[in-house]
Amino acid sequence: MATESFQSYLVTGGSGLLGQHIVKLLRSRYPYAPVAVFDLVPSDQDEGVRSFVGDITDRNALEKAVKECKATCIFHTVALLQGPLRDIQMNVNYGGTVNVLSVARVQSVPKLVFTSSASVVSDGKAQVGIDESLPYPPKPFDVYNETKALAEQDVLHANGHGGLSTVSLRVAGLFGPGDKLTVPGFMSMLVAKKTHIQFGDNTNLFDWTYIENAAHAHLLAAERLNPDHPKFSEVAGQAFFITNGEPIPYWDFGRELWKAVGHVPSKITVIPRSVGILIATIMELVSWFTGRPAVLTRFRIMIFCTTRWCSIEKARKALDYEPPVPLHEGIRKAAECWQTHQAPPNN
Repeated sequence: MATESFQSYLVTGGSGLLGQHIVKLLRSRYPYAPVAVFDLVPSDQDEGVRSFVGDITDRNALEKAVKECKATCIFHTVALLQGPLRDIQMNVNYGGTVNVLSVARVQSVPKLVFTSSASVVSDGKAQVGIDESLPYPPKPFDVYNETKALAEQDVLHANGHGGLSTVSLRVAGLFGPGDKLTVPGFMSMLVAKKTHIQFGDNTNLFDWTYIENAAHAHLLAAERLNPDHPKFSEVAGQAFFITNGEPIPYWDFGRELWKAVGHVPSKITVIPRSVGILIATIMELVSWFTGRPAVLTRFRIMIFCTTRWCSIEKARKALDYEPPVPLHEGIRKAAECWQTHQAPPNN
């Protein structure tokens, strides 16, 4: 929409994977709109992007950035996926979001797009084609899910208070060029020559989201948070699942990545889920005694073997969201990027 060109955007976590792509898309779609980044490290985006270095847990630093860039829309993408202590994740994922909401209200920021996770409703059990009507589980699957769920609830409750309109995007299985988690995780199996290993029977469908599609969804949500947009009432105060809309068996994703760089496993060794849990339990005990990180955990076995995919019909209708990049194309691009920039020599 034309009104978006008159916005001033601040992307928290703008130096991260999703943040960088949101900034890039903003610069492309609204070339005359001011864009700023707030992150622990300076932004390496083009000269037209203002960079504020600070910690999301530092409310004063955040407020200074919001005030100086005169933000009218905040994309809050900061999240700590793992931490040595529960308190650290709580402080960043939940406390940081509380700071963003507080600053947004004090500085009269009218729009906030929050990056949530599809896992906020996960309890570790199979989820087949779930939609946004599914409630938060009584017992969260892990600390990350717990902290993101708490943050999302605050974001949605803040909608309509103090002139602030909010929306939460529950992204699932994020991956793409520059990815430091999903793609490297699968590619580490290739480097270690362990692509023949498969935990579970691979009948469990799993959701993935290509990074450019996730960034696109964030801009769509921001556009619809304008009160004059015809779909404003369908979006403000709502949560939306965002995926590629193409769930596939979990291990098929990794095999497509490997195939894209020229590798096809000659055989598959299937390790039943129950055996995987036993192996992971032993590794965790060894880790506890030695202080060294466990190569395999029960949490990872659950991810490998559990069906988890959701419907994006609500996003299609309210956000007009259709993933621009098909899954197979996203996998190819991500694999090529890994091979060019991250693969070890002589791989």
